[in-house]
Amino acid sequence: MKKNIPIYLYGLITILAGVFLLFSNDSSLNEITFKLAITLLVGAFFAFATAAFRQNKQVQFAYHTMHAFAMLLYAIALLFFCNSMERFINFTFYLFIFYSFSEIILCSWIFNLAQKVVFKIVLIRVLLGLVVGIGAVIALNFKLVTLQVFGVLFVMLGANIMLYVPVMKAKEPIKMLNKEL
Repeated sequence: MKKNIPIYLYGLITILAGVFLLFSNDSSLNEITFKLAITLLVGAFFAFATAAFRQNKQVQFAYHTMHAFAMLLYAIALLFFCNSMERFINFTFYLFIFYSFSEIILCSWIFNLAQKVVFKIVLIRVLLGLVVGIGAVIALNFKLVTLQVFGVLFVMLGANIMLYVPVMKAKEPIKMLNKEL
């Protein structure tokens, strides 16, 4: 259980970032960028911790490490280079495009592992990648709901991170049983 605490916190913090964006229409750009950047810096820390606990699982390690670096770079960009709403929208758009491609790339990595693949999980991850990519494009083109769409996408990503933990837990005992046999 202890090794899963960082991933739960990483997912929860990503969800909180999304909830903040959902309700930030009346906030100033400085407030949005500062709160979101600090939140995601903490999230990046837990993403790195998650990757560290998953080092023996190369795909998960690389996946969480990539996401941790993306969150870290995004937070730094918000803190130091985001001086207009247009830049904020562009930085956030690029983050979600990265997430979209990383979900799809993760699925191709899973197929290359030469292990039993749960197609339902792979399909959900591919669909999540497509929804995030399409959602980012929608957010970019509909200025009245941009922050809300970005908020929903953060919530979806955080929920995906948290919901995937029971799947990983369910797989671990099977591996242990196979080693004993």
